[in-house]
Amino acid sequence: MQIRYPHLFEPLTIGKVRLKNRIAMAPMGFPALQDENGLPTQRYVDYFVERAKGGAGLLHTGMLKVEDEIEHSSRKRGPVREAFIRPFADLTEAVHSLGAKFFVQLSPGFGSQARPGTIRGGPIAPSAVPNFGDPRITCRALRTEEVEALVKAYGRAAEIVARAGCDGIELHGHGGFLLDQFTCSFWNKRDDKYGGDLRGRLTFPLEILREIKSRVGEDFPVTYRYGLKHYMKSLHDAGLPGESFSEVGRDIDEGLEMARLLEEAGFDGLAVDAGAFAGHYWTHPPIYQDHGCMLSMAAMVKKVVSIPVMTVGRLDIPDMAERAIASGEADIVAIGKGLLADPYWPNKVRAGQVEDIRPCIGCHQACTEAIHGRDLNSCTVNPACGRERTHTPSPALVKKKVLVAGGGAAGMEAALVAAARGHEVILYEKETELGGHLRDASVPDDKKDVGRLNTWYQRQLSNRGIPVMVGTAVTPAVVEAEGPDVIVVASGSTDIMPQMPGADLPHVVPSTGVLLGRYETGDNVIVVGAGENGCELALWLARKGKRVRIVERLSRPVAIPVARANRNMLLDLLAFHLVPILTDTALEEVREGSVVVSRADGAREEFDCDTVVMAVGVKAEPELYAQLVQSFPGEVYSIGDCDGPKNIMKAVWDGFEVGRSI
Repeated sequence: MQIRYPHLFEPLTIGKVRLKNRIAMAPMGFPALQDENGLPTQRYVDYFVERAKGGAGLLHTGMLKVEDEIEHSSRKRGPVREAFIRPFADLTEAVHSLGAKFFVQLSPGFGSQARPGTIRGGPIAPSAVPNFGDPRITCRALRTEEVEALVKAYGRAAEIVARAGCDGIELHGHGGFLLDQFTCSFWNKRDDKYGGDLRGRLTFPLEILREIKSRVGEDFPVTYRYGLKHYMKSLHDAGLPGESFSEVGRDIDEGLEMARLLEEAGFDGLAVDAGAFAGHYWTHPPIYQDHGCMLSMAAMVKKVVSIPVMTVGRLDIPDMAERAIASGEADIVAIGKGLLADPYWPNKVRAGQVEDIRPCIGCHQACTEAIHGRDLNSCTVNPACGRERTHTPSPALVKKKVLVAGGGAAGMEAALVAAARGHEVILYEKETELGGHLRDASVPDDKKDVGRLNTWYQRQLSNRGIPVMVGTAVTPAVVEAEGPDVIVVASGSTDIMPQMPGADLPHVVPSTGVLLGRYETGDNVIVVGAGENGCELALWLARKGKRVRIVERLSRPVAIPVARANRNMLLDLLAFHLVPILTDTALEEVREGSVVVSRADGAREEFDCDTVVMAVGVKAEPELYAQLVQSFPGEVYSIGDCDGPKNIMKAVWDGFEVGRSI
């Protein structure tokens, strides 16, 4: 049988390390998989082993610091040290047996991006520049001897990871972190050997390279990850794809020259991405970024160097990944979030089972954003991610008949997990189509991955042979006829339609109905609600040529928990498309052809419009659960929106937990 994507599965060498294929797991920071002292836990080992089992040829750790004295973090995430050898040895032994290689990404620290309250003595930087989190604070410029000490720390860390059986090191030179700051004139104003022109600013990473090679040998591969372009308008403002602006960080010409100098210095490979902390949506591309959003940058670097070039940026579409290698745009495709959603992406691609790959939806709710205050790093659509040993569903000891009432994300997840464990499952959906709010959420062009998730769920239901009864509501008669042991109620939610003067006029419509094509809007639209749904709807309408204003009672748009990269890019896109967001503004009255709003200071204003779209949230539909919990003697569970409005992550996790617990 011929492999459908042959170029992805050609071997490649980085230095003298041979990879079995061209698929890498991109580096992602998962600190919740380390203990309070920063040491890798068994969960950390299991997480990487699962991706090796899934077929990736190369795995990268997320950023690990080489020392913790010059930049001392209060977060108790200690640097690489002797204690890493035992867990890393367990990890490398396992992944090597499964045919994968393991690179450790090493960093000197956060630099000017560190939050002031998390760093003892305050944030540091190459020069006395403003801190990102609080520009009123000026970072302390590192002394020459401190930079030299960081170089030595890299050497010590390299010896440790080499002793543990790791196959190579990637220098964390991207994203506007400390090493990246040294290479860019925006942050580096030094007049010692670590400053000056581009060659001078590269002295720090080049000394690191020589130190590592001197400690562990020339054959130990060292690669460098960096952004070809920073997409920075200013310290805090990012440039959108295709937007014309003046770059204050690294531009493409300097990035290409940097590639030539890094190869000349002896690096064994380059990983090319984009962005800095500004916006956050290049270093962590959300659903609003195109698949392959940084592939062209790797292609440019590939033309000027002969060492392997790795590309990244939402490359979890197999056809796109294959084309990247076949066309010579890159040598290795690095997939990050896609391998959280489905660790078996490589094996499924190799087997031609691409329709069975569970898609990442670019939400960052459980993975990237988990770094900022959450205690769990995982995945919205794969709740077992990061908990492989404890959360992989096991066969049910007692097989039961399970009736699932509702075919949204929560209901479909519960049905699949329960069926995978051996239960007899039947799913009912009162609408004529499955998907619940996945259907309306997937309508805008940049939300198509949500539609892919809905399609994936329906395919898996079919693959499992789970009977699906659409267009049929669950009633006491249905329950009596089916005779289940367990009922899982996932009856969902409906739009909230606030009551006010004029709310009953025909041009006042719910957001869900607009997205699903049940209502047409005019050319002059007021969207009420600047949550994620309202902002996405407004952007969709603006791109269709509508004149749109958003009215929001609160003082901050997208105030519900939304990942930083997603929120920032959504708001920047709205500004780019000239969609005003009127915060601290309440809708008071709808009139024929206009609305009346009130400001926080009591002032009232009238705006012309021909359509008012309500996007103020949804309300649960708990009636079926309330009825069944009183009348049905068996187990009854309430999950998803019918238990209170939730996002996709919480809906999927509800379904998963109930499905694995029945």
